[in-house]
Amino acid sequence: MNRTQIEAIFIENGLSSLYKAYEYPLYLHGLLDHNEFTQQLDLFLSWYDFPDSPLPFDTFLYHYRIFSHMLKQKEWADFVGF
Repeated sequence: MNRTQIEAIFIENGLSSLYKAYEYPLYLHGLLDHNEFTQQLDLFLSWYDFPDSPLPFDTFLYHYRIFSHMLKQKEWADFVGF
């Protein structure tokens, strides 16, 4: 996925301000290059409830990694429809 597609996922979930805050850190951490991240991003953004002001990026990444780990568990992946 390219940056435009990633941005579209954030916008579709009503989180365009979150994308603006995290665009550069996502790029720096190399997450945009990982297929796993891009496949799970839409699901992650739709399941989590984010506050109006962006969380620190480290907190966002922490929650994403927990979510990603949970998706690797078959029962959880079936539950969320992944």
